[in-house]
Amino acid sequence: MRRKLFPWVTPAILIFAIGGPASASAAPAAGEKGKIEIELRLMFWAVAAGAEDLPSGTPAPTAQVEDIRDMFLRRGRVILRAQASPRLEVYAQLGQDNAGSKVLRDDAGFRIKDLYLNYRRAETFQVMVGQFKVPFLRQNLESGFDQLFVDRAALPALRPALEGNRDQGGMIWGSRGGFHYRVATFDGSDQEDGNSASSPRGVARVSWNWFTPETGVGYTGTSIGEKRILQLGAQADIQNHRLDSKDESAFTGLSRAYRAWAADLFYDQPFAGTWALTFEGAWLERRDDYDGPGLDTRAISGYYAQAGLLLPGHVGPGRLQLVGRYEDLD
Repeated sequence: MRRKLFPWVTPAILIFAIGGPASASAAPAAGEKGKIEIELRLMFWAVAAGAEDLPSGTPAPTAQVEDIRDMFLRRGRVILRAQASPRLEVYAQLGQDNAGSKVLRDDAGFRIKDLYLNYRRAETFQVMVGQFKVPFLRQNLESGFDQLFVDRAALPALRPALEGNRDQGGMIWGSRGGFHYRVATFDGSDQEDGNSASSPRGVARVSWNWFTPETGVGYTGTSIGEKRILQLGAQADIQNHRLDSKDESAFTGLSRAYRAWAADLFYDQPFAGTWALTFEGAWLERRDDYDGPGLDTRAISGYYAQAGLLLPGHVGPGRLQLVGRYEDLD
């Protein structure tokens, strides 16, 4: 079973974002009390589009006949960090990805995004348990407020629903110099609700950084000309007896052995402190071997490439960055 999807170019979108950077404070030393940090992030989106830009299947009481003009809160986040000890951190992120204009659709409202404990034995060995992002594709590990575009490419969404880019489980991870690794086991997003034979999900990612090491849990989609970064990554995601609600309607309830692997590249290069070039790309291959007899393997492959050019000077309190993206999915 094979389906050809069309390539497209995503236009740049102008956004207004208000958000406070994470406060930088040292972990408490032995004998000191722990500390808690609270951060609020808000992103507003102004839309001007034609009626033809409505996604297919968008519910509406009447047909849209005039141009669409709307402004709304695109993303909102409340982030809490608690440093319980020099080695133990508690992290929680609650938020809403409201796409509530006529151009896009709502995304399940306000809910818990991340909630996990991270034990740091050393920079090379850390253990995380709870709900957090699946370590597959750099773009999924980028914050929604630090991406090159407002929204991610379609390629990262080729992995199974319902969990999107988060799941519940445990992960061992760490860094040494430019080398970074993550090995995780997940629940598979409550597959037991409709699949009594579901098995754990395994994910692994390794990467190497030149110039600037990136040792944190999350990544940035652009440093806005502040850092020179070159990262090459490889990853795999597997689960047996898996269901996929994003499959075509006749196959969503079929159990399958799911396999996905990908490679990605990120490059951020400032020039003379005024210009900056950012490039990001990924290639992904996915296979679903259905457990039932007489069914062909479902194969999906694709890639995307996107780039941004940071212009010199300032526009009010911010800077202007021109961006473009190309994707091809089969």
